[in-house]
Amino acid sequence: MSTWIMRGKSDHTQSKTITSQLDMFEQFQIQNVKVGDKVFYSDSTHISSICKVKSITIVDKITLTLEIMEDHRSLAYKHLCKFWGLKNLDIFKMEDIKILLLNEEEERLLDSLWEVPGNLEGMAKFEHLDNHLFQFKSVAKEWIKDNELQKSRYQFFKTFAKEENLATMNWEQMQAIGEQLPAFQMPLLKDRAFGKQKVPMKQYRQSFHDLLFGEGSMEMRLDSFFLNTDQRLPGFGYNSKGELLHYLLPNFFCRYTNQELRAIEYLYEDAKILKKKHSIGARIYHYQKLINQSYLIDKYLSIVGRRTELSIYYEISRFLLFVYENKYKKESFNFYHDEGESVQYWMYTLPKSVNPVNFLQEELLTFHQGNLGDIRQYKTKQEVWKRHRQLDKTSKVPYLKTSALFQFCHEIKKGDYVFIRLKENQIIAFGQFTSDYLFPQIPYAPSYRKVQWLKIGKWLIDGRLYYRNRLINITKFESTLTYLLELISEQN
Repeated sequence: MSTWIMRGKSDHTQSKTITSQLDMFEQFQIQNVKVGDKVFYSDSTHISSICKVKSITIVDKITLTLEIMEDHRSLAYKHLCKFWGLKNLDIFKMEDIKILLLNEEEERLLDSLWEVPGNLEGMAKFEHLDNHLFQFKSVAKEWIKDNELQKSRYQFFKTFAKEENLATMNWEQMQAIGEQLPAFQMPLLKDRAFGKQKVPMKQYRQSFHDLLFGEGSMEMRLDSFFLNTDQRLPGFGYNSKGELLHYLLPNFFCRYTNQELRAIEYLYEDAKILKKKHSIGARIYHYQKLINQSYLIDKYLSIVGRRTELSIYYEISRFLLFVYENKYKKESFNFYHDEGESVQYWMYTLPKSVNPVNFLQEELLTFHQGNLGDIRQYKTKQEVWKRHRQLDKTSKVPYLKTSALFQFCHEIKKGDYVFIRLKENQIIAFGQFTSDYLFPQIPYAPSYRKVQWLKIGKWLIDGRLYYRNRLINITKFESTLTYLLELISEQN
């Protein structure tokens, strides 16, 4: 037997029978309909009943008689057309289509929504999560690795978190945490937390006990765990505590380092409001509620599917990390400044005589001004050009060269951004100016500005970006700027 979705009129419903007529040109759509087939019947706005086909008659018009099996629920089209796995059904897109054959997966989805119709509106509200999950699906295998290592970590913390074990925990058992948490991979961080016992063991034990078994709401316990100085864990920062929270309570919380927190703030508008209202512990509590209430787990299971036997929140954490790396960081390059700031973007071409490695290590952008002196004394580009001509006693001074000197001094602002181009088709760095124009005290040394490198790598440009000048303001070249920002946001 097949399953169909059919659109008719609400006044067709009489008792337990629906009679619906279709025009003859729709015959090709119903040629495979059989008596006994299942039909999700709807009017123009809602699926209002589940029926089975009682009879099919074709005389001048096509008449379908349906027997209503269930009609005590309702599924709105406006929400169904946003539901992953159903949103692309032609019946939601074109009013001319009255009946459509469903595949097994589409039938399963409609059945599940029919059983719990209250989920539909909520899942439709967070439709934007679907595309992110779909993108993650194709790379999930790369992001969800080291299952054996993860199993080992979960087993360690499962034993560690038992109340009877915490009551007698010694310093060696405490130090073992440092071998488990990724946050302590850097030796310096591990040594600060575990190199030497800094407080009595009673305080270490109390911190874990109060989080896992303490009185008060979980929101209060989280706030205390992250902020209360009397119960703090010396050497533990927000990232290591955010990892601890997941491993101690893997069936209730995601991993909460800065990366996951930012990913959640990228995905959810409400998170930005919560961030302003709550301290870190309470914010994590409400972020987790937001994840659960947005049906993220249901959507993940439907679109991505389980990839491990570990806690589902481990897989959700990996998804959030993917969003951070591929969405938040990428788009943050387009929002390096608050709205209203007049930040500028520049392209600086490295001279062939300069060693790129040495250049990047110095974190300076330089310009040789020759005998011109401090460029700040010149008020216009023309003044720089005229003075250059006088000093060189020639009329063949390139105006572009003196123009770049003036821009480097007067037009670049502290906080502006700069792309470093090695040659026509290659970017090697992206940075931010951290100083004003600086004139050297050493004779004949170039004037300079300090730069902080935000990204260093090798990005090949698709096509040529031909600029004759060594320095150029590309802020207004919107398509070029967008292309370059997206380019350097990609993984190297």
